[in-house]
Amino acid sequence: MHIVAQCLGAICGCGLAEAFKKTCFHNYGGGANELADGYSKGTGLGAEIIGNFVIVYTVFSVTDPKRNARDSHVPVLAPPPIGFAVFMVQLATIPITGTGINPARSFGAAVMHVVILGRTNDRSGRCSVLPPISTESRCS
Repeated sequence: MHIVAQCLGAICGCGLAEAFKKTCFHNYGGGANELADGYSKGTGLGAEIIGNFVIVYTVFSVTDPKRNARDSHVPVLAPPPIGFAVFMVQLATIPITGTGINPARSFGAAVMHVVILGRTNDRSGRCSVLPPISTESRCS
């Protein structure tokens, strides 16, 4: 039930993004992830699997309730290593896939990419949640 709710929330959120910022939504492919040129599907899948593993392993490691008494302060300090793990995974996977480490967010953007934009395979440029940094804005 939780997975369904997350996916529906991602679809609704992407729909709201389209409603409020139509130009940006259409210019950036609805935030749908895309494999960058020069990478195979296997490479993209491998990068996403490894990235998800690193984050899940980090979360489970720093929040393990069975740690020794000397490590009892660790759950209080869990956010910094989790945030650092997410940051490092994003640095590694943004150039490859646009970082889809949140499967629900990626699913919602992919569904809206097909439903609203009517595209199933758009190689016009890699899309991610944040637009690329440039001097000119494609959103008006």
